[in-house]
Amino acid sequence: MEELIIYFLLPLGALLFALLAIGGAVFVAGIAARWRGWAFATVLLLTVAASISSIVLSFRKLTLSEQGLMNMSDGDGASGLLSKLILMAVIGSSFALCLAWLFDFNKKLRQHSRFTRRDMCAPNDIVIAFMVFYVAFSIVPIFMGQRYYFHVSLIYPFFVYLAMFLYLQVSDIDPVRVSKYCLGALVFGSLVAAIVTPSAAFQPGYNGLIPGFNLRLWGVTAHANALGAVACAFFLMEMAEPEKKRWLHFGILFAAGLTMIMSQSKTSILTAFMGGMMITCMQIWNYLRTQTRGYNRNSSAFLAVLLMGFCFVIVMVGIWIMFSDVNLLTMIESKLDSRAVGDLSTGTGRLWIWSAAIKGGMENPLFGQGASFWNLENRLRLGLSGAVSAHNLYLQVFSRSGLIGLASLLAFLFFLVRYAMRASKATNGASLVMLAVLLVRSMTEVPIAPNGILGAEFFGTMAYIFYIIDRGARPLSKRNVIEKKQPAYFANGRFRGPA
Repeated sequence: MEELIIYFLLPLGALLFALLAIGGAVFVAGIAARWRGWAFATVLLLTVAASISSIVLSFRKLTLSEQGLMNMSDGDGASGLLSKLILMAVIGSSFALCLAWLFDFNKKLRQHSRFTRRDMCAPNDIVIAFMVFYVAFSIVPIFMGQRYYFHVSLIYPFFVYLAMFLYLQVSDIDPVRVSKYCLGALVFGSLVAAIVTPSAAFQPGYNGLIPGFNLRLWGVTAHANALGAVACAFFLMEMAEPEKKRWLHFGILFAAGLTMIMSQSKTSILTAFMGGMMITCMQIWNYLRTQTRGYNRNSSAFLAVLLMGFCFVIVMVGIWIMFSDVNLLTMIESKLDSRAVGDLSTGTGRLWIWSAAIKGGMENPLFGQGASFWNLENRLRLGLSGAVSAHNLYLQVFSRSGLIGLASLLAFLFFLVRYAMRASKATNGASLVMLAVLLVRSMTEVPIAPNGILGAEFFGTMAYIFYIIDRGARPLSKRNVIEKKQPAYFANGRFRGPA
């Protein structure tokens, strides 16, 4: 019987699985060719569904014991299998969409680009920069890192990112609106979870920012800080591009603000406050400039300088608070081991973690330590059990992937800055605010985590990136615009009508 299973049933099962995979890829590719405008939204919404289901179907319970916070799961195998099936649908669909784009020799998919319709160039440069960064950060260290480590999560996000960036170009739905749908699902889903299942949504016994309120909202995300990042992105996206219905606009702002406060994420609250103030100041400035046009240029310039100075002060105060050491001495006194800095959230506390990240990266400067550097075993060896990351984007990349990964990250950020600057006029400066928020968060957190596509932070970060890319694409040159509008009589030896 064992020989029958080994030599017949297992190969037959593998063959059937391969045939089903090929058939599924062909089926999805055919759908992509017909309904290409919905592909981007489908992949992103499936991803947020997989993220929420992985939390909801785990049936977790957040309890406080003598050992600290306990995250217990009551989910069975069937519930876990369902969330994995949704993730498999995301991966399979993304892979099939990438194949459809690769074998689109007639370029039928690219003929319906939303950028071409707006007389803009496709954002190929920044897409290539991001994918190079992904390879340098996730794949190269598998072979060249100080420690060998392989996991499937280092590979499959590549196809998810590639499918999103490719089909963003032909999306019939505004990518920014799709991002807001995903952020809204996480925010409103968390508020519903707080009412329906408070034991799974709230962390008890937390002494945070609000006196007398010792709960911290996790919602349908893996951590309260992740939920705070999502709520911050949702708040700023709504500030930048508000809904037409005022009740919906204020409802979204209220829900996002309430979620941020209940998550008690200091970084998210500060960045949302700074970003909201900057967007409001820029909107006031544009209004005043319109009203004073042709009247008094000196007063208009004075108001501009005043508003920009106010924004600068707000940003500097926020950054100072973020790195301030108000409670540092009290927290250090309560520590038996001065290196156990998992609970230290101030700038000086992070210096221990940053020092460990720099030392780890310098052991293999070109390619870093690899993806396993921040796992539990290595953190215990370093005495940093509570530091799940470097708490700094650049040091996180350097420690894991060395100078190669850091250089590719800086190249991607260079293109992101260019896109944000191009989009600043069309967005009334909101693109610069999104970029500033992303860069400020990069000082104390790791907002760009390429391997964590199911983490809630993924949707907040990608919302900023999609917003900047879609609004900041480079305009076509006048010559290309004229050629596009002129009829093309012969192409590849065949007569064609007007382009």
